[in-house]
Amino acid sequence: PQYAARCKILINHAHLDMTPLLQWELKCLPLAVGWFERATICTTLSIHNSNPDLSRRILEESKEVFQNRILTALYEFVRGVPKKVLERRVELALVAAYDDKIAMVEEENKRLHKDNKRLLENVEERDEKIAQKNKRLRSILESVRKSLDD
Repeated sequence: PQYAARCKILINHAHLDMTPLLQWELKCLPLAVGWFERATICTTLSIHNSNPDLSRRILEESKEVFQNRILTALYEFVRGVPKKVLERRVELALVAAYDDKIAMVEEENKRLHKDNKRLLENVEERDEKIAQKNKRLRSILESVRKSLDD
C-alpha cells in the first residue's frame, strides 16, 4: 500500500517527463533521485494470487531497465538546465583551484617559517660569537691597561 502510488506511476508512464520540474532548476534533482530510490522496490514487489503459478511482479522490468529509466530522467534534468550544471562545475573548479592555492600558500608559509627559524639561530650563534670575542677583547684591554698602569 505505501508503494502503490509510485508503482502505479511507473506502470502507467514508461517515460517520466521532467520538464515541469525544470522551473526550479537543480533544486528538484535531489528530490527526483530520492523518489526513484524509494520507487526501486517496485521492481521486486509481486502480486500473489491463490495459485503460485499466477504470481507476477508488479513492475515487469529488470533492474537494468529501471536504472536506464532513472538515468534518462537525470539526463533530462542536466540537459534542461545546462547553464546551471556548468555554473556548478565552474564553482567546483574554482573551489578546487582555491584549495590548491591555499595549500601552496601554506607550504610557502611553512618554508618561510623554517627559513626564519634558521636565520634566527644563525643570528643567535653570531651574537654569541661576538659576545665571546668582545669578552676576550675586554680581558685583553684590561690586561693592557693594567700593564700600562704598572
